[in-house]
Amino acid sequence: MDSTELGRQRILAWFIDALIILGVCALLGRLGWIVSSGYVLLRDGLFEGQSLGKRIMGLKVVAHQAQLPCTFLDSFIRNMLWLLPIVNIVMGFTGLHALVHDRYGRHWGDRLANTQVIRA
Repeated sequence: MDSTELGRQRILAWFIDALIILGVCALLGRLGWIVSSGYVLLRDGLFEGQSLGKRIMGLKVVAHQAQLPCTFLDSFIRNMLWLLPIVNIVMGFTGLHALVHDRYGRHWGDRLANTQVIRA
């Protein structure tokens, strides 16, 4: 699979996760924001490195060199920037840039946690 196809799958996985987050927020109100924030931080530690979106799209997050599944700590480090206002917007744009221009498609969070997304 080429990097363009992997990038498309990552974007679709992100949209699936975003829909899950919005659904939880709509159903649970204020509590939904807390639950959703927990999901954002820990989602890639689920199912041996797969958020629900990544699992549906057949992707997983692994340690960059060792190829071991993403742990909950890796997931926390990888995703903590998504919860910071303004930073998440910048991450979105630079993440799209990384999908195209970085050899492994690694965004800021991947570099911080030393992870990458691969085909499961």
